[in-house]
Amino acid sequence: MSSHAYATYWQRKRLQAGPVPHFTVRRWWPTDGLCDIERVYFEAVRGATRLLDVGAGDLRMMKKFQAAGFCGQYDTQDIGSEYTYTFTDISEARGPYDAILCLDVLEHLQLEAGLALIARLIDLLGPGGVLILQTPNGRCIRNPLAWDMTHVQLYNLPDLWAYVRTFGLEATGYRIVFQPGPRIGLGQRLRGLIGQFVTTRLLGADYADNIALLVRKS
Repeated sequence: MSSHAYATYWQRKRLQAGPVPHFTVRRWWPTDGLCDIERVYFEAVRGATRLLDVGAGDLRMMKKFQAAGFCGQYDTQDIGSEYTYTFTDISEARGPYDAILCLDVLEHLQLEAGLALIARLIDLLGPGGVLILQTPNGRCIRNPLAWDMTHVQLYNLPDLWAYVRTFGLEATGYRIVFQPGPRIGLGQRLRGLIGQFVTTRLLGADYADNIALLVRKS
């Protein structure tokens, strides 16, 4: 039985039974600059002296943030071998960090490992620091497990929000919709609205592809 998943199980249930905050929708699209949700992330970390990018992948976020004006120390961690990283194992990192990114990592880990990673990242975060978590939306009508054969675990936003709240931290959540570009035509917008109505009102699912949490350590 997973100790991280069940140690605060009923505390999470009580949090979800109470006033759960509204999770606003933000947008993501492919761009060399910063898209809508990435601007939210950048504004949250831009003043950091030390930043850790966990699961840094192809270093895309590092390049985007530095091009946008990030001037702090930017450490990277990933288990891959196609790029060069500051750390290959999260155990090598030493805090405190003012900001930590963990984008599209949790879905590649089994639940116990994913929750343990969140706890580790919270430990690495300094007072006043921000942890940004992003992962596919487990409630999305388009099954995220089908996007990538290495996806093994899905999260829903209220549950993930409640989990980080059990650490005594504040968290702001977002639902992220994928779109092809910064602007979409009227026809595509109307089709999207109809699809959103069917997905949420008739099927009880969600149309947002990803979820994100900005977690702050007071």
